[in-house]
Amino acid sequence: MITLLCASAAAVAQEATPTADDVAAEVTKQPIDDKAGPATVADKVQVDPVNSDERIENRLQEILEATGWFTDSEVRVDRGVAFLSGVADTEKHQLWAEATAMKTSDVVAVVNRMRVADRPFWNFAPALQSMKDLAHEATSLLPLVLFAAIVVIVGYYLARLAALVTRKLTSRSVDSQLLQQVAGNVVGVLIFIVAFYIALRVSGLTRLAVTLLGGTGLVGLAIGFAFRDIAENYLASILISLNHPFRVGDLIEVGDVGGKGAMGYVRRVTMRGTILSTLEGNQIQLPNSTVYKGMVTNYTATPLSRLDFSVGVGFEDSIGEAQDLIMRVLTQHEAVVSEPPPMVLVESLGSATVNLKVFYWFDLTKNSGLKVGSSIIRQVKQSLTVAGITMPDEARELVFPHGVPVQISESPIAGVAKPPMVPPPKPQTSEAAINHGEDDLKTERTDVLKATDGDETIEGETNLIG
Repeated sequence: MITLLCASAAAVAQEATPTADDVAAEVTKQPIDDKAGPATVADKVQVDPVNSDERIENRLQEILEATGWFTDSEVRVDRGVAFLSGVADTEKHQLWAEATAMKTSDVVAVVNRMRVADRPFWNFAPALQSMKDLAHEATSLLPLVLFAAIVVIVGYYLARLAALVTRKLTSRSVDSQLLQQVAGNVVGVLIFIVAFYIALRVSGLTRLAVTLLGGTGLVGLAIGFAFRDIAENYLASILISLNHPFRVGDLIEVGDVGGKGAMGYVRRVTMRGTILSTLEGNQIQLPNSTVYKGMVTNYTATPLSRLDFSVGVGFEDSIGEAQDLIMRVLTQHEAVVSEPPPMVLVESLGSATVNLKVFYWFDLTKNSGLKVGSSIIRQVKQSLTVAGITMPDEARELVFPHGVPVQISESPIAGVAKPPMVPPPKPQTSEAAINHGEDDLKTERTDVLKATDGDETIEGETNLIG
């Protein structure tokens, strides 16, 4: 009987005593698997510990209570293995307790059974704490920010002064106003960037300074797309200033603008676009990129310009005589130049007329094409009429080649009134080259530029061409 009791007690003692595998499983929170590799152990395990389990328990308990981060905290140490239990206010403090226990002398393993306290649904404490921390950081950075602002302001005025000096220096060797402005802007921008970088370094925003200077691919790509049109117009203004395709006061026409051409006198070329004044007195602002890439017709670049119009004479009239009469009007007109000479050509045979095409050259810088054309057409019509050359209307003219037989009755018919007396035609006189309707033959350039001279939308804009 005694032997059986001893055997039972030994079995109970053996079951109550945890094995090494049991302790390792409790520490790692995983079942021990011989094939899974070694379990987690302490960095250094002393064979002959100096501190007892009781002293370790007391010391860790004092540390946890001193922090005030734990509720119902309890520390139990068994043969160097520390068992922590209780409630931690945050997960960060839960891990801190485990790390602190592991760093305690003669602790070989830590079993962290602490749980994190459940946060209430409406908990504004973290937000308020973040606001307090932010306010404290802002207050501490305020002197640095003020000093950085002073550096930026001083750098801005230094950049403007450097840009002004650069423009004056480059004006001695460079005639283009645009290149002078570009050189000044480059120097000014570089100085301002250096001042801005210094301000960021002083305020402690070194990483932001490096980011702004270096940039990122995404930001650079976004800025490139956003300012693509601005950069394109800027480069186009430089090319227009260098090539001089036109000057202020030139009459030009830019094609492919909204499906139709834009025609007007050049007022100004700025960094943003080219400003034209139309013959109707309106203002047109065209992007410089559109002007540079589009088809530009400069009517003032070559002084002479050719105009034409058509006139139809009757089949029974002499075509040669009509050509001579028209040529006489052209050669005697004061606005028509002799070289290249004018021409009167037979264009086509219509249903009731022989169509003539009249070509003539005039000086566009001195005379208006509208006024000269009006004067010549008026004189040609009068000259043909005086000479008896008909200009029939194809829609209403009826031609009887063999005539129309007419029988005249001498006796009056009763009840029929006599036809009214037709007054004799007025004697035809020659037309003057200039009349009151055309006023004069001068170009409209002066009138258009004078009418649009008070335009306030372009005041203060730097003109990049002469």
